Amino acid sequence: MGLLLGLTGLSLPALAQDTSAAGDTILVFDASGSMWGQIDGVPKITIARDVVKELLDDLPPERRLGLVAYGHRRKGDCKDIQTLVPVGGDRAAIAKAIAGMNPVGKTPMTAAVQQAAEALKFTENEATVILVSDGQETCNADPCAAAEKLATMGIGLTVHTVGFGLGEEEAGAKGELKCMADATGGRFFVADDAKELKDALAQISVAPSKKSKTAEPAPAKAEPAPAPEPAAIPTGKASLEATDQQGGPVIRQDLVWTVRHGATGEVLHESDATGKLEVELPRGVHDVSVVRGSDGATAEGEIKLTGDRASLSLPLVVELKATLKVPATAAAGSKVRVIWTGPGEGNDYISVGPADAGNSKHANYTRTKDGNPLQLLMPPTAGTYEVRYVSAKNHDVLTRESIDVTEVGASVEVPAKAPAGSTLRVAWTGPDYANDYISVAKVGSAGRSEVNYTRTSAGNPLKLLMPAEPGPYEVRYVQSQSHKILASQPIETTKVSATLDAPDSGVSGTRIKVSWTGPDYANDYVSIAKVGSAGRSEVGYQRTSRGSPLELTLPDDPGTYELRYVQNQTHRILASKPVTVTAAP
Repeated sequence: MGLLLGLTGLSLPALAQDTSAAGDTILVFDASGSMWGQIDGVPKITIARDVVKELLDDLPPERRLGLVAYGHRRKGDCKDIQTLVPVGGDRAAIAKAIAGMNPVGKTPMTAAVQQAAEALKFTENEATVILVSDGQETCNADPCAAAEKLATMGIGLTVHTVGFGLGEEEAGAKGELKCMADATGGRFFVADDAKELKDALAQISVAPSKKSKTAEPAPAKAEPAPAPEPAAIPTGKASLEATDQQGGPVIRQDLVWTVRHGATGEVLHESDATGKLEVELPRGVHDVSVVRGSDGATAEGEIKLTGDRASLSLPLVVELKATLKVPATAAAGSKVRVIWTGPGEGNDYISVGPADAGNSKHANYTRTKDGNPLQLLMPPTAGTYEVRYVSAKNHDVLTRESIDVTEVGASVEVPAKAPAGSTLRVAWTGPDYANDYISVAKVGSAGRSEVNYTRTSAGNPLKLLMPAEPGPYEVRYVQSQSHKILASQPIETTKVSATLDAPDSGVSGTRIKVSWTGPDYANDYVSIAKVGSAGRSEVGYQRTSRGSPLELTLPDDPGTYELRYVQNQTHRILASKPVTVTAAP
């Protein structure tokens, strides 16, 4: 932010003539949480973004820029420092990086300045760091001592600092920023708003370099000019990686890399037992080879280094073999025994899927680490399928075998009618796979839309609770895998009734006798409740299992109530009778 904002107010010709300020410069951008603070109702981070957008196009082309930010990724982390754009990077990338920042963290500005200086190779070259901060160091570092050390080590390091939007309570921050600038011969400014920030950075942008400040005196007489040094060969960073198989995971260790000059064949770099690699190479086209120590697998390629960076990924491809032994046919939903040979690495798996589907599509699978032979669940629907050995590295199918999946049958035996809420004994036939069940559901509903169900593991015949609401239903045999309906029979549940006989009134807190008739299903109950309330909103109740008549205690509050017979399943009210509760004398 500092460097980019600092060019406001300068015309393009003026910038182009400012050769004394040209050179390699890194902006250290404060993206700590305090940047959400406001100046005249506008967040400081928003001011920074707006100015960058306005002024980026005015930068002279010879100015090589870089961007370091801190506090933009994690809360409370003093190591949250990142070089987002290296020196000489694309200016559009700088603008994009700043526009996308979300201030959240602490203020490790000392370590950030040190990282920027090292990136500029400040012990070898003149270097300029511009720090714009809205707060004090918060990561237990001494900015003044660090700046003095950097000034001693570097041959021409200058740190310019700007305190942006500092309040009166930020005297400590002003002192830290000033001493960093003073120690390195830089300039320190305080900016309370966007205009002052722009003005301060405009002055920084034209500050003379240290070389221009201390010009060498002219020699007494001309001396022969030294022989020109050979021009430096431009270089760039080459990032090299290898993957285990085509499209597989990146290999992290046990690799030997060799890089040879593309024209001369000269060895430019050799490494031993590493993984991913980053190496500085002359620009051009070079030959790269890699060998894995564990099995001798090799790969070759070339890298074209035409700019500051280039990358190359080489797959180490080794032929993997596998075999499968499976039955020719199997019942839908059954488990088959599969004998296999193959790499058996990590998360390799044996799968079953449609023969005409892609290699990565399967109905079920079992990891090879689960044993040999292993059990593989067949799809619930009949058809022609493939059993496959799949390498988990890149999902390559190493071998496959065809298998025909056949239909399985089932049946259920139920009466045509049954009282609503009653429990039936259901005889059934079927595969009895794990978690298969007999259900009762509304006609035409999906396989898992049951009202009630019982697992087939409960026996044959088994008990099945009918719905409390009268109407047409289906009793079904449902295969648990994908909830496939194997068989169904219609059944109609008929209405059940109940009656209540009790006094019309009683004194609050006393007990009355209530005679009843009804289905007496498990946990049915007789209750007293407020008129119009839901079926389970009782004031008091007694289970019908206690017999008839039973006794209920009347509420303490006088008023009109209802006595009810309630069917426990869904708390359906089968009968009701009003009762008046009077106050005790």
